[in-house]
Amino acid sequence: MTCPRCFTDLDADYASCPSCGVAFVQKVSGVMKTSAVMIATAGDMGFYRSVQEVPEPLRTQLIETTTSANSGTIVIADRVGKQQISQIVGRRHSAKECGANRVPAKVSRSRSFLGLSWMFWVGAVLVVCAAGIVGAVFAIR
Repeated sequence: MTCPRCFTDLDADYASCPSCGVAFVQKVSGVMKTSAVMIATAGDMGFYRSVQEVPEPLRTQLIETTTSANSGTIVIADRVGKQQISQIVGRRHSAKECGANRVPAKVSRSRSFLGLSWMFWVGAVLVVCAAGIVGAVFAIR
């Protein structure tokens, strides 16, 4: 770590710079769970702090809608939060792959060439073909 004021090289465990005395802010990491439910139906809009606060007719409709194929999740996170979420999702994904009837990771990796997916190569071939056709059209004229 380097002091932002005097640029002295320090170990990471200092709370303040021994040379100039500037205090360092400790990095704090954590998860803050909040929820807000906004429901807008037929020109009427309501804002609720939890699903339990939603009136019963709307709550039933909300639960049916959020369990459908069209539902989604919105996550807002900074860089550290993104890394933490990625680690959790990665662990869940690898745990699911260990289950029965899953394709082993080695098989899915063999579907790449030079470290790039087959979708990249198909796109590259299509671009080259399109460029060849355009070049041929202009060469004929």
